[in-house]
Amino acid sequence: MKKALTIPDNHPLKTLFRSLTERGLAQAQLRDRDILLYLADLLVEFTFVENMYGLGNAEDQRLERLVDMLDRALETEMPDKKEYYKHIGDYSLFMLGMFPEFLVRHRSPLSPAYYADTGRIGYQTAGRLESDGWHIMVFRKLADKFEHCVISLNCVREYTSDPFYQFMFREFGLT
Repeated sequence: MKKALTIPDNHPLKTLFRSLTERGLAQAQLRDRDILLYLADLLVEFTFVENMYGLGNAEDQRLERLVDMLDRALETEMPDKKEYYKHIGDYSLFMLGMFPEFLVRHRSPLSPAYYADTGRIGYQTAGRLESDGWHIMVFRKLADKFEHCVISLNCVREYTSDPFYQFMFREFGLT
């Protein structure tokens, strides 16, 4: 697996996504600090396309389809297996929350329900393979509240489409 690209903790984008995610979770009637921190970090992480498609196959070619990611996860040995299943959960959640039209527009043979089920299973499996207590708890919460998390990210998507936020993105050089 490739090393993820990151931005500094004090970057304004982290603050912005944390604030928007908190608002999105409130809209979805889910108030959970662990999920808030996880989702905000996921949004920041996936601002880099390299992180969203960071999984590679045996030939180190980028995996862009959910079924390819799942196939690779099944073939992979520990300790990477956990990271593959985590990424499957993250990718499914991100796509359903931020780009749901992509699944329809590209005539994907996989339905949004398949993405949701696969994402939920990805988090459940990552949680079973995880040894750190906090991550086990967070993966369980993400699996149990997957639909709420999707709704939260749908709200974040709406906020970021707002002209005010578009202006702020331009002002801070985030677009």
